[in-house]
Amino acid sequence: MKGALITAFAMLMWDLWKSSDEADRALVTSPVTIQFQRFAARFTGYQQQDAQEFLRYLLEGLQKDVNRVDNLPKPKPTHIDDSLNASQKPLEAWKRFLFLKNLKFVDLFVGQFKFTLRCTVYGQASVTFDPFWDLSLPIPSMTGQVRLEDCFDLFTREEVLDGEEKPTCSMCQKRQR
Repeated sequence: MKGALITAFAMLMWDLWKSSDEADRALVTSPVTIQFQRFAARFTGYQQQDAQEFLRYLLEGLQKDVNRVDNLPKPKPTHIDDSLNASQKPLEAWKRFLFLKNLKFVDLFVGQFKFTLRCTVYGQASVTFDPFWDLSLPIPSMTGQVRLEDCFDLFTREEVLDGEEKPTCSMCQKRQR
Protein backbone atom coordinates (compact mmCIF):
# COMPACT_ATOMS: atom_id res chain seq x y z
CA MET A 1 0.00 0.00 0.00
CA LYS A 2 3.10 2.23 0.26
CA GLY A 3 1.66 4.12 3.23
CA ALA A 4 -1.67 5.09 1.62
CA LEU A 5 -3.85 3.27 4.19
CA ILE A 6 -1.96 4.49 7.26
CA THR A 7 -1.95 8.06 5.89
CA ALA A 8 -5.72 8.04 5.29
CA PHE A 9 -6.30 6.45 8.71
CA ALA A 10 -4.05 9.02 10.43
CA MET A 11 -5.96 11.87 8.74
CA LEU A 12 -9.26 10.37 9.94
CA MET A 13 -7.92 10.09 13.51
CA TRP A 14 -6.67 13.69 13.31
CA ASP A 15 -10.12 14.89 12.17
CA LEU A 16 -11.78 12.82 14.89
CA TRP A 17 -9.67 14.36 17.67
CA LYS A 18 -9.87 17.85 16.18
CA SER A 19 -13.67 17.73 15.92
CA SER A 20 -14.32 16.26 19.37
CA ASP A 21 -15.39 19.70 20.62
CA GLU A 22 -17.81 20.23 17.71
CA ALA A 23 -20.90 18.11 18.24
CA ASP A 24 -22.42 18.73 14.80
CA ARG A 25 -19.34 18.14 12.62
CA ALA A 26 -19.39 15.20 10.20
CA LEU A 27 -16.29 13.10 9.57
CA VAL A 28 -15.32 12.11 6.05
CA THR A 29 -14.38 8.43 6.08
CA SER A 30 -14.24 7.79 2.32
CA PRO A 31 -10.40 8.13 2.01
CA VAL A 32 -9.95 5.33 4.57
CA THR A 33 -12.72 3.26 2.96
CA ILE A 34 -11.18 3.57 -0.51
CA GLN A 35 -7.69 2.63 0.68
CA PHE A 36 -8.99 -0.19 2.87
CA GLN A 37 -10.99 -1.67 0.00
CA ARG A 38 -7.86 -1.56 -2.18
CA PHE A 39 -6.11 -3.64 0.50
CA ALA A 40 -9.03 -5.96 1.31
CA ALA A 41 -11.28 -6.24 -1.75
CA ARG A 42 -13.69 -8.54 0.10
CA PHE A 43 -15.00 -5.45 1.91
CA THR A 44 -15.97 -3.71 -1.35
CA GLY A 45 -19.66 -2.95 -1.76
CA TYR A 46 -22.43 -2.71 0.77
CA GLN A 47 -22.76 -6.25 2.10
CA GLN A 48 -22.75 -6.77 5.84
CA GLN A 49 -19.34 -7.91 7.10
CA ASP A 50 -18.01 -9.38 10.33
CA ALA A 51 -16.62 -6.65 12.67
CA GLN A 52 -13.87 -8.87 14.08
CA GLU A 53 -12.74 -9.78 10.56
CA PHE A 54 -12.78 -6.09 9.58
CA LEU A 55 -10.59 -5.19 12.57
CA ARG A 56 -8.17 -7.98 11.70
CA TYR A 57 -7.83 -6.83 8.08
CA LEU A 58 -7.54 -3.17 9.10
CA LEU A 59 -4.77 -3.91 11.61
CA GLU A 60 -2.99 -6.11 9.07
CA GLY A 61 -3.19 -3.40 6.42
CA LEU A 62 -1.95 -0.71 8.81
CA GLN A 63 0.92 -2.89 10.01
CA LYS A 64 2.01 -3.62 6.43
CA ASP A 65 2.20 0.13 5.81
CA VAL A 66 4.45 0.75 8.83
CA ASN A 67 6.45 -2.49 9.05
CA ARG A 68 9.97 -1.76 10.34
CA VAL A 69 11.35 -4.60 8.19
CA ASP A 70 12.24 -2.91 4.88
CA ASN A 71 13.25 -5.93 2.80
CA LEU A 72 11.20 -8.94 3.77
CA PRO A 73 13.58 -11.86 4.24
CA LYS A 74 12.80 -15.42 3.26
CA PRO A 75 10.66 -16.98 6.04
CA LYS A 76 12.46 -19.33 8.40
CA PRO A 77 11.32 -22.97 8.61
CA THR A 78 8.37 -23.54 10.92
CA HIS A 79 9.89 -26.50 12.78
CA ILE A 80 11.54 -25.53 16.05
CA ASP A 81 14.45 -27.63 17.24
CA ASP A 82 13.42 -30.15 19.90
CA SER A 83 16.72 -29.59 21.71
CA LEU A 84 15.38 -26.24 22.98
CA ASN A 85 13.76 -26.34 26.41
CA ALA A 86 10.12 -25.44 27.14
CA SER A 87 10.86 -21.76 27.83
CA GLN A 88 13.17 -21.34 24.81
CA LYS A 89 10.72 -22.71 22.23
CA PRO A 90 8.08 -19.96 22.49
CA LEU A 91 10.82 -17.31 22.45
CA GLU A 92 12.25 -18.80 19.25
CA ALA A 93 8.79 -18.88 17.64
CA TRP A 94 8.19 -15.23 18.61
CA LYS A 95 11.63 -14.21 17.33
CA ARG A 96 10.82 -15.80 13.96
CA PHE A 97 7.51 -13.93 13.79
CA LEU A 98 9.23 -10.60 14.58
CA PHE A 99 11.83 -11.36 11.90
CA LEU A 100 9.06 -10.69 9.36
CA LYS A 101 6.79 -8.27 11.24
CA ASN A 102 8.75 -6.01 13.55
CA LEU A 103 6.50 -3.05 14.28
CA LYS A 104 4.59 -1.20 16.95
CA PHE A 105 1.30 -2.87 15.97
CA VAL A 106 2.76 -6.22 16.98
CA ASP A 107 3.83 -4.76 20.32
CA LEU A 108 0.25 -3.62 20.96
CA PHE A 109 -2.03 -6.16 19.27
CA VAL A 110 -0.32 -9.51 18.66
CA GLY A 111 0.11 -12.44 21.01
CA GLN A 112 1.16 -16.05 20.58
CA PHE A 113 -0.75 -19.29 21.03
CA LYS A 114 0.92 -22.47 22.20
CA PHE A 115 -0.75 -25.63 20.92
CA THR A 116 0.17 -29.03 22.35
CA LEU A 117 -1.07 -32.25 20.77
CA ARG A 118 -0.45 -35.35 22.88
CA CYS A 119 -1.06 -38.84 21.53
CA THR A 120 -3.24 -40.80 23.98
CA VAL A 121 -1.61 -44.07 22.85
CA TYR A 122 2.12 -43.23 22.89
CA GLY A 123 2.17 -40.01 24.94
CA GLN A 124 4.17 -38.29 22.18
CA ALA A 125 3.70 -34.49 22.34
CA SER A 126 3.87 -32.10 19.42
CA VAL A 127 4.08 -28.38 20.26
CA THR A 128 3.45 -25.54 17.81
CA PHE A 129 3.23 -21.77 18.22
CA ASP A 130 0.99 -19.43 16.26
CA PRO A 131 0.63 -15.64 16.40
CA PHE A 132 -2.85 -14.16 16.91
CA TRP A 133 -4.33 -10.69 16.47
CA ASP A 134 -7.56 -11.36 18.34
CA LEU A 135 -9.21 -13.93 20.56
CA SER A 136 -12.69 -15.33 20.10
CA LEU A 137 -13.53 -16.34 23.64
CA PRO A 138 -16.47 -18.65 24.26
CA ILE A 139 -19.03 -17.52 26.80
CA PRO A 140 -19.98 -20.22 29.31
CA SER A 141 -23.69 -21.00 29.48
CA MET A 142 -24.23 -19.70 32.97
CA THR A 143 -26.96 -17.58 34.43
CA GLY A 144 -26.01 -14.24 35.90
CA GLN A 145 -22.67 -12.52 35.47
CA VAL A 146 -19.87 -14.11 33.47
CA ARG A 147 -16.30 -13.38 34.50
CA LEU A 148 -13.56 -12.95 31.91
CA GLU A 149 -11.59 -15.65 33.74
CA ASP A 150 -14.46 -18.10 33.09
CA CYS A 151 -14.22 -17.36 29.36
CA PHE A 152 -10.44 -17.91 29.38
CA ASP A 153 -10.85 -21.15 31.35
CA LEU A 154 -13.30 -22.44 28.76
CA PHE A 155 -11.05 -21.27 25.90
CA THR A 156 -7.96 -23.03 27.28
CA ARG A 157 -9.53 -26.27 28.48
CA GLU A 158 -8.08 -29.51 27.15
CA GLU A 159 -9.97 -31.17 24.31
CA VAL A 160 -9.88 -34.73 23.03
CA LEU A 161 -9.63 -34.77 19.23
CA ASP A 162 -11.47 -37.80 17.92
CA GLY A 163 -13.24 -38.95 14.78
CA GLU A 164 -12.50 -36.70 11.78
CA GLU A 165 -10.46 -34.36 14.01
CA LYS A 166 -7.89 -37.02 14.98
CA PRO A 167 -4.37 -35.78 14.20
CA THR A 168 -1.51 -37.94 12.95
CA CYS A 169 0.91 -39.01 15.70
CA SER A 170 4.49 -38.00 14.83
CA MET A 171 5.78 -41.18 16.47
CA CYS A 172 3.68 -43.93 14.84
CA GLN A 173 2.45 -41.93 11.81
CA LYS A 174 -1.14 -43.05 12.47
CA ARG A 175 -4.21 -40.97 13.27
CA GLN A 176 -4.68 -41.23 17.05
CA ARG A 177 -6.88 -39.62 19.70
